[in-house]
Amino acid sequence: MTEPTVLVVPTAASSVIGDTPLRPVRVPVGDRTVRIWLKLESENRFGSIKARTAEALLSWLEASGELRPGMRVVESTSGNLGVALAGLCAERGYHCTLVVEPTTPRSSVERMTAFGADVVTVPQVPGGRTLGARLEAVREILAMDPDAVWTNQYESPANPGVHEWQTAAELVNGAHDGRFDAVAVAVSTGGTLAGIARYFRENVPETRIIAADAVGSSALGGEPAERPFKLMGFGSGQASTFIEPHHCDHVIRVRDSAAAAACSLLLRRTGISLGGSSGAAVLAAVVRARLDPSLREIACVCPDSGEKYPQLTGTPAADMPDPDEEIRAALTALSHVNPEQKAGR
Repeated sequence: MTEPTVLVVPTAASSVIGDTPLRPVRVPVGDRTVRIWLKLESENRFGSIKARTAEALLSWLEASGELRPGMRVVESTSGNLGVALAGLCAERGYHCTLVVEPTTPRSSVERMTAFGADVVTVPQVPGGRTLGARLEAVREILAMDPDAVWTNQYESPANPGVHEWQTAAELVNGAHDGRFDAVAVAVSTGGTLAGIARYFRENVPETRIIAADAVGSSALGGEPAERPFKLMGFGSGQASTFIEPHHCDHVIRVRDSAAAAACSLLLRRTGISLGGSSGAAVLAAVVRARLDPSLREIACVCPDSGEKYPQLTGTPAADMPDPDEEIRAALTALSHVNPEQKAGR
């Protein structure tokens, strides 16, 4: 059953969260040009889409009375959510403990601690199961501290809720000629995809929803597997509790190295820096555009920029051949991407 829309009233502290820009780029696909609109969430406060999620998670707990002044907020994070939670907790007077893993970007951890958060790093677990270790550490902290509250990005209805009433609504309001043919979203917890899908199913049902998941991820089902080139914030070691089958029209599995290659091509051709999950969404959009000639205007949710990710600072990934023929063809198309001179609304 689809959960009801969650309306979390933003506080004054969130006044610069949201209303991020849409920037169009053009990709030649066969005998036509597809316009891809990049929803640049790096323009949010704290530098990512997780500013929306963090504000919603905290407001949800405050509204319910579970979170009160002086208490401790606890969360498992791969980086971006932790930075946003640390900053908002510092402003609102909460203690903050964040559980990360060794591959969490060093710059993200430094920002968390600069905001005064306590950071706990769990060891890497083979087989793509480090998320389980992070969640176990969260439960141990909660058991030891009666004043600790878990924001629980993996199950809180505030996660998809904020993307339903805020992020998706912005996409529709900013759409060229009032609509997109498709929207592409990479998955991790699945909150962004679920919220956006709910809104479009209700308000613009003809828009196709494209989900990009990592090869080796369990976000959309299946067993987790080792991901040697793992990009943070893309895919998950457990299935999403938010995503339902009707949310996705198409699922595209993308290797981390291919997503990184897409980021490298976009930066080189357009000057736009994107994080790995953004590259995966763009790549999935191009894959579908090659297969469906009706797709000409596609929005891609781009959760953050790429500067803090070591895997994206060089270009080796762009030279890694991908075994999937459709992915290789999409990367070839992206090698000809160009920015559009006129900025999006």
